[in-house]
Amino acid sequence: IVADEPTSALDRDRQLAFLDLLFAEAETAGSSVIMVSHDEQLGSRFDRTLRLDDIAISERGAAA
Repeated sequence: IVADEPTSALDRDRQLAFLDLLFAEAETAGSSVIMVSHDEQLGSRFDRTLRLDDIAISERGAAA
């Protein structure tokens, strides 16, 4: 599942509820979730994050 800023117009409670639903659906389908967001706090919900800066790419999480 590829999602581009799917939570940007939601308040914090609805963001978290949406992510719960998104991850549950991905698990049911045997899929992965790739999501783009400007909200760095949402990164804690993912196994792996990439941050794109003007000068570098930094990675947190499991190795590819």
